[in-house]
Amino acid sequence: MKEKELFAYQKDMKYVVNKTNGRHSTLIVTKDDMGAENFIVGTHTMDPGGGAPVHTHEKESEAMYFYEGTGIAIIGDKEYQITKDSVMLAPPGIPHAIRNTGNGPLRFVFIYNPPLPEHVSREEYYKRAKDKI
Repeated sequence: MKEKELFAYQKDMKYVVNKTNGRHSTLIVTKDDMGAENFIVGTHTMDPGGGAPVHTHEKESEAMYFYEGTGIAIIGDKEYQITKDSVMLAPPGIPHAIRNTGNGPLRFVFIYNPPLPEHVSREEYYKRAKDKI
């Protein structure tokens, strides 16, 4: 069995999934790539005006740390302003959405616990997700 790398660099994050509505995701920490158990970490860039529509995760909690840009987050029936250094948690079964309201990109780190089925590895996420969304 191949030893897992416990540190990642930009060159390791070559699989960018370009989603609808100006969204771009890259997985960083996965089970297959780094040995993560029961969670994954990725980065996301949302173009100005872009957004993730209201959706719900059945079993997964999703946490997001916003480090650049501004936007609006909806969690359940509440609306929040996204600013630099803000954090969002979307528990399982709670509808949520994000929209970039700024003039530049909205960038954030996301964590899923447990991972979605396509979050096995960086490459597998790219293969499974690139044509679906």
